[in-house]
Amino acid sequence: MKKFLPILIFFIISMINQRLYAEIDTLTCTFFMYPKASVDCQIYISYAGNAPSSATFDWNFDGAEILSGSGIGPYIVEWDSVGQKTITLEVIYQGDTCNSSKTIHVVPVPIVYLITGGGSYPYGGSGVHVGLSGSQPNYTYSLYLDGTMTSFYKIGDGNPIDFGLMTAPGTYTCKAKVDSCYCPTDMYGTAVVTVTGYIPPQYICIVTFDTTAQRNKIIWNKIDGEHLAHFNLYRQTYQENVFEKIAEIPYNDFSVYIDILANPSVKAYKYEISVSDSSGNESQKSSYHKTIHLQVSPGINGFNLNWNSYEGFTFHTYRIHRKLAGGDWQLIDSIASDETSYTDLFVTSGLATYYIEVLRYVPCVPSLKQGEYESVVSNPGTSAPIGIGDNSKTGILVFPNPASQKLNILFPDYDHAVYNIELFSLDGRKHLEQYLNSSKTELDITNLSSGIYILKIKGDQSSEVIKIFKE
Repeated sequence: MKKFLPILIFFIISMINQRLYAEIDTLTCTFFMYPKASVDCQIYISYAGNAPSSATFDWNFDGAEILSGSGIGPYIVEWDSVGQKTITLEVIYQGDTCNSSKTIHVVPVPIVYLITGGGSYPYGGSGVHVGLSGSQPNYTYSLYLDGTMTSFYKIGDGNPIDFGLMTAPGTYTCKAKVDSCYCPTDMYGTAVVTVTGYIPPQYICIVTFDTTAQRNKIIWNKIDGEHLAHFNLYRQTYQENVFEKIAEIPYNDFSVYIDILANPSVKAYKYEISVSDSSGNESQKSSYHKTIHLQVSPGINGFNLNWNSYEGFTFHTYRIHRKLAGGDWQLIDSIASDETSYTDLFVTSGLATYYIEVLRYVPCVPSLKQGEYESVVSNPGTSAPIGIGDNSKTGILVFPNPASQKLNILFPDYDHAVYNIELFSLDGRKHLEQYLNSSKTELDITNLSSGIYILKIKGDQSSEVIKIFKE
């Protein structure tokens, strides 16, 4: 086998060389170039033949200035004079030679004409005309709105141009160029279109949970506009897609609002926003944003989390955070945005609190407010492991339950130990703490808000967690 190895290698090399020579058996010199350009406009020229870059390329650009490119190219060139220009190319490779040529018509820079038209029209009307005072044959005239090219364009015929009725408000400009030339020339002036009685729409940025107020917080990036008076916030009622106004926020106030009448621990809420001017005209309502409502319940092992999807902007991931009683928040996992449930297999003998987070790729920057809001968070949800419920399992009596002012705790089989008593709200916040060294004690819950609380009683040998209802 070793004796035939050099012969085999020679055979393979011969086959490769035959294939290579076969591929360039007929040398070609084709190249790409647009047939028309204007003076001082950059033109792109690229070789399209089959010669490798190691070949010799002899280009002649007929007096053009070469801005970039060498050898095989591509090239960017421009001419400073009008007329018919001829580009030639000669390629030499392994003794073979080919030649090719193309012509390009270099025309003058477009004449600058005056933009005409513009003005105001009533909201719901047909718009106003925008045009150009003149044109040159075979030049392309494109219309721009606030610096962005529109779909409106005309091919010049030597006469004034009418682009038609424009309904979108803003500042219109025009650029002219030769087809295939990437050097447009600005036309003179602007045409401003305004709509009377029109108020630009306002949109919600995010609706999140405010950890201080324990309520929903609506945030929006304030729009600019003349004579705007206030923003209108709407919340969905008990009927689907029926929204009622809950607040009017003056235009000069912070573009942040806390809805103190909605309880995010109970359910999810939908919000819309609009803006009104000083004459009482109101914009159309925005699309709604829906908050995340999180529910946490104990499982056989760990805790089960369920929540509704956030609605209002596109995102791809939910981030799940957990805090154990007395500990710090930790990011424990991230899941895809099409999932709305999660089982945390972490086992604890105490309370566990969670919240769900959604990151917004473009942060909210409310006016007159320092900092940015980058994420939506749900209400916090707290739960205790299975076996911890409404009633005592160790003989400890807690009454009355529900309670409005005083909560009595009685130890029928008091063992003279010292017990630590803590009262938590469902978001994991500690509201009361005291030590007990007798068979009974009393907690004053008069100043607590109505709702559900978790009472934790812990001694050296036993512990108890009981759900408390505050009226």
